[in-house]
Parts: sequence; C-alpha cells; structure tokens
Amino acid sequence: MTNIITLAELQDLTAQVATGTGRDLGIYHCSAYGGYQLTLNNGASTLMPRSSAKETLAFLKGMATFVRLFGVNQ
Repeated sequence: MTNIITLAELQDLTAQVATGTGRDLGIYHCSAYGGYQLTLNNGASTLMPRSSAKETLAFLKGMATFVRLFGVNQ
C-alpha cells in the first residue's frame, strides 16, 4: 500500500523547519514545471529545485531531524 503525500503535509513540515531555523521557508507546487520547490525569502532563493513529493518529503524530514538534533534556532 502506498501513502499519498499531500501538499498540506509538506507545508506542515516546512513550517516546522522554518520555525526551528528562524528562516522564511516556502514550498510551492506546479505540476507543469515538475513538482515541489522549496524556497527561502519568498522565493528569492531556491533551497531545493523542483522535485517529486517523495523526494521533497525526504529532504524536509532530513532538515527537521537536523533542527531537532542540533537546535539551529537563530
């Protein structure tokens, strides 16, 4: 059985990482351009180029784990 990864789930995880790092992170989706994109400062910088939901979830989980382990609050 496969788990469906939703935009809401990715947005929640993005908000957790943004809170933990004190940065303005955003996640945007456009299927025409290839999926999900993680940006910094309202799209001024791209942290992760457009990727699938599965790749984006793995990236965000890694960032969230880093924040939990090392407490990068600034």
